[in-house]
Amino acid sequence: MVSRLTELYGKEIYTIEGMKVGSLEDVSIEPESGKLGGLRITNINRSFTGRLGIEGRKGFIVPYSGVKAVGDIVLIGNVRYETESDENTQ
Repeated sequence: MVSRLTELYGKEIYTIEGMKVGSLEDVSIEPESGKLGGLRITNINRSFTGRLGIEGRKGFIVPYSGVKAVGDIVLIGNVRYETESDENTQ
C-alpha cells in the first residue's frame, strides 16, 4: 500500500491486460478538492503507443479514475489518454 505520493514516482505502469505502459513521472492534484487528478507517464513502451495509434508521443496523462490498483506497480484500465507530442514537452 502506498502511503505517500512520493512513493509513486518512478513506479512502472501496466494495463490490466499486462502490457507495460511506462513509468510514473508526475501526479496532478485538483486544487479545489485536493483529490488526485491524473498520472503523467513517461518512458513510454512504443508497442503500447503504436497499439493506440499515438506513435511519436513522449508522454501522456491518465486520469486517476483509470487507475485500478497501486502497489509495487500501478495498474490502469481502459481509459482515454491525453497525449503530449514530443514538440510540446520538455
